[in-house]
Amino acid sequence: MTDADDLRELAQRLLTHPHPEGPTTIELFAQGLPEAWGEIPSPPGSRLLGSALHSRRGRPTLIEAVYDADGDSATVLARCDEELTKSGWGVFQGFGPRPGGFMAAGFMGAGQSYRRADSGPILMVSAIERDARTTDLRMRLDWEMIRHLPQTRPHGMPDGAERMPPLQPPPGVALRGGGGGGGGGTWHSEATVETDQPVSEVEAHFARQLERAGWMRIAGAADRVAAWSSWQLPGEGGWRGILLVLAAFSSNERFLYVRIAAAEPDDGGWYSSAPLVSFQS
Repeated sequence: MTDADDLRELAQRLLTHPHPEGPTTIELFAQGLPEAWGEIPSPPGSRLLGSALHSRRGRPTLIEAVYDADGDSATVLARCDEELTKSGWGVFQGFGPRPGGFMAAGFMGAGQSYRRADSGPILMVSAIERDARTTDLRMRLDWEMIRHLPQTRPHGMPDGAERMPPLQPPPGVALRGGGGGGGGGTWHSEATVETDQPVSEVEAHFARQLERAGWMRIAGAADRVAAWSSWQLPGEGGWRGILLVLAAFSSNERFLYVRIAAAEPDDGGWYSSAPLVSFQS
């Protein structure tokens, strides 16, 4: 056996785990995909590094494919969404809405889940920026999760949660905070990034992410201390938003705030997320 074969066998042995329904075995594919992957389209502008097939009693339970993709996470996910939609995959909402707002790219990662014709496995796509030009893209095809969905589905959040997209800082910029919440027809998120970039550049970075989420810019302005922009959100309800970046507290920090509100408030519930400490290296 070659050194590569020895390493492959060692990796597969280390990744094989006991399970009440039989041991889970893992087979690795360098720069390849197992046959069970099917006809899922390759992400445009990406390079396949390899994949892992998890099986139990000869049947696949999970496949995870790893890609290097060109561009930032939002651009990569948009390209994937377009290709998957053309191939008959639809967005899967069985996990309920996940609140957006400011978060470090490595904290949860941006992503989306899909299912084809409400049957078969769930395809989860996630993207984490590695640097200014490359994104770590993971595609995970899961046959097991749907079996446990009734027990793991979370309670729904108040209306509007899905309208706040995840907002990630520039590559290499540390983010602190990430708290926020909403309900009653309004949502907000706030955080701080450690950078001395002009507020106009920081605002432009997040504004591009809002535009990719379908927000339409209405107005905005910037000076040395503050940059702001107002937005019209897609969909019904007359939702509006405002993005604010401040340099008033420290020369190497920028305070971030985004808020959205419906045209008419409601009496829905309330969701709150505690501030999170998260950093990018």
